[in-house]
Amino acid sequence: MLSLILQMEHTKSYGSPGIFLITRPRGFGLSLVAKSVEKILERDRETICKIEDEGLLREIPQRHCIKLDFKKIKGADTKEFTHSLLNNLQEQFWLNHIETHLDTYATPKFYLSKLIDTLFKRYKEQLVIIIDNYDIPIANAMLMENSEMTLECVCIYLDMLNVLKTAVSQVKWVMLTGHIKFALANEFSEGLPFVQDLSNEKSLETLFGLTLNEIEESYHTQIEKFAHDRNMSIEEYLSAVDKCYGNFAFSDSLIKVLCPACIAHVLNNNGLLLPYSATANYPIVKKLLSNEFVDLSYLYDKDGQDPLFSNSIDITVEKKQLASLLIQLGFATRARVLLNTDEGYTTWRYRFEMPNLDMQATFLMLKNELPEDYLTKELDYSTKNSAEGN
Repeated sequence: MLSLILQMEHTKSYGSPGIFLITRPRGFGLSLVAKSVEKILERDRETICKIEDEGLLREIPQRHCIKLDFKKIKGADTKEFTHSLLNNLQEQFWLNHIETHLDTYATPKFYLSKLIDTLFKRYKEQLVIIIDNYDIPIANAMLMENSEMTLECVCIYLDMLNVLKTAVSQVKWVMLTGHIKFALANEFSEGLPFVQDLSNEKSLETLFGLTLNEIEESYHTQIEKFAHDRNMSIEEYLSAVDKCYGNFAFSDSLIKVLCPACIAHVLNNNGLLLPYSATANYPIVKKLLSNEFVDLSYLYDKDGQDPLFSNSIDITVEKKQLASLLIQLGFATRARVLLNTDEGYTTWRYRFEMPNLDMQATFLMLKNELPEDYLTKELDYSTKNSAEGN
């Protein structure tokens, strides 16, 4: 965590604050990380007491933060969408004791600019902006029935974000966290054209997930009990847990991690290995998979593919952008990295597979190929996990 903050602090930017993006599938604790970054920067006493590396902490300057969470942004039309953004920003004025009145004719861009300017003048030093669930406004707009309305709402949102690009004297850096890597600029709105995606950096590969060894060491007593209740050895039970919730890889090192939220559910449910991710909300994926002509045969278990995980998603998902979306949401993960070194350059090619039984079951439910009562049945970890890509 401290290394991540230092990386954002020390990365040089030109003409705008450093703007960084981190994405992970649902259940990997992005909101917890965003909140922790805020508390570290503002020197929250309870958080600081838990940090062992005080030397590294001293390298991080104390900064005032504006933390926005767009998880609850919604709206069936442009008016509701805009009002939802304004209410979110208005809450920040209240929390920071800034006197203001919601002007019906003011835009979200105006209010974000005013919020940054007011706090910069108050503290007389550069701020840090943290936006959690930055992708929710765009995802919500994509579900609108009217495509012109979708575009209008996305442009309103991107215009608001553009304030961050021009606030170079007031903002040191910006961290965006979410589940989907959306394109943050288009031909109608400049938005944020230059965003540094840290999602696939080797230094972050285990920050958001749990390794099997970490689970065994941290929850040994519970794991031992769960295994005993099933007449399994600890090794056999951990292998089952890994088949159900593991095998995610977020860098080319291919270090495998498990989904923390699913492990929390296992611990809270006496070791039951259920399809926990199937209860999450994936409306965009469900809508796209409802198209009977969707063909994903190219995605799973095929060598020689491009680094699809690094692609941005447009508001109209076309061609292999669906594959990128599935990878970013955890329905596919890199399983093999192939390097081809030629004179003067190197190319990377990949093999993607369904990571585990939990995501496979969730995928099939989104395609309406599994009954809802499947949620109450344990995953069949006795058989080898096979990718479901058709």
